[in-house]
Amino acid sequence: ILVNGQPLVLKGINYFGFETETYTPHGIWSYDLNVYLDFIKNNNFNAIRVPFSLEMVKNNPSNLNINCATNPGLCGKSALQLLDVFIDRAAERGFLIMLDNHRITPGGGISELWYNNEYPESQKFTKTHCRWNVFEIDLKNEPHDSASWGNSNAATDWNKAAERIINSLSSFLGLFFVEGIEWGNRLENVAQFPINTGNPSLNNRVVYSPHCYGPSVYDRPEFNTPDFPNNLDGMYMVKYGFVVNQTGQPVVVGEWGGRAEVGSKDMTWNQWYIEWLRSKCITNNFYWCLNPNSADTGGLLEDDWLTPIPRKINLTNRAQPNPTKFQAQNGQICITAGAFPEAHCQVGVKVTDGPGTTTTTVNAGPTTITTSAPIAPSTAVAQAPSTTTVPSSGGGGVTLSTENGSAVKQYTLRISNGSPSTVCSVHIKLNASIKDKWNLDEVSSDLYRTPSWMTIAPDAVADQA
Repeated sequence: ILVNGQPLVLKGINYFGFETETYTPHGIWSYDLNVYLDFIKNNNFNAIRVPFSLEMVKNNPSNLNINCATNPGLCGKSALQLLDVFIDRAAERGFLIMLDNHRITPGGGISELWYNNEYPESQKFTKTHCRWNVFEIDLKNEPHDSASWGNSNAATDWNKAAERIINSLSSFLGLFFVEGIEWGNRLENVAQFPINTGNPSLNNRVVYSPHCYGPSVYDRPEFNTPDFPNNLDGMYMVKYGFVVNQTGQPVVVGEWGGRAEVGSKDMTWNQWYIEWLRSKCITNNFYWCLNPNSADTGGLLEDDWLTPIPRKINLTNRAQPNPTKFQAQNGQICITAGAFPEAHCQVGVKVTDGPGTTTTTVNAGPTTITTSAPIAPSTAVAQAPSTTTVPSSGGGGVTLSTENGSAVKQYTLRISNGSPSTVCSVHIKLNASIKDKWNLDEVSSDLYRTPSWMTIAPDAVADQA
């Protein structure tokens, strides 16, 4: 997936509650919403999947379960007003938002189909946001049982319904996530019946989004064989691992996770699944979940809603260590490119540097599509394509003097922007001590960035001495 010419590297988290009887993000019945958004930010996530119910959108209830002492700015708001505040606070922290049509009604379970008598397909979700960070709509959470994928039954063929729904939401500029059947994880019929809206522009914004869980959610027969977990590769390739290469459309895992207790079969599954995703270049994902009150998986927090669970956080970091970063500033969205974790998943754009430096590469996935969603209505500005490394000694540079027997050299770093977007910051990693950083801002002991006032237009060159 490309955003304004840059590969989108997603490290997402599910944070639920709007789809339940509280009509609010869970936990704010005790603590400040900002505590949870800051926790998400501090753990390097860049996107939040926000489940909602159709009933919430239709009825927009008030009298919500909110601790007014810790959330004084939220009390008195309706559910949709609270959702607006949630999205705005997420934007302040650089989070993308996926709105997830998770349930029809909050009190029951997840419906098999995308409609019922009270909420027919024609009564669609119509409150789409124009905020820059609302970039995805998940059309229906986990179709199952009677849901089918084909071209024979309009009442149950989920793929045909997805095509109709996408066309009805054509004014939305973002991405359309389409889950598989059998609780989201079966997409094998995409090979014969790919999503086709009849509109190439809409087709290019379709993302297939499987859900996948291990033994803590449902202890399936394949988790109890002598060759577990290696037996899963063929099964998952048939279900959705083939989609990227066969259709050219991206795959983003919308839910995965589990209890992952140390030494458990579920931890074995989680660790194996992460490595499988990395090997297949399918590391864009949304982990389930932040909330500790998910009965079969738990969350990233202990039951006190405050204490992090390090082993689970480590799993999410392994799955996607270097996500894309977003920052809204001065009416623009600065994008710091991420990097996919495996070398064989990298394609990209070269950035040529001056004497004594190396050439770096923007990392992208094996397939890409373009979306304008995250850059509307603001103008998006691409940020650092990647970190440029200057070697410790040897060629390049002009010798100015000597100090303690070592030459003090001046280097000129020439940065060429070959992307279609303006670059507003470049990070530079130095494998040598630096005597005078001149215009560079120091990020850490060996990492510097170009000054905030320096921008590089598309196809332009800038020199830093």
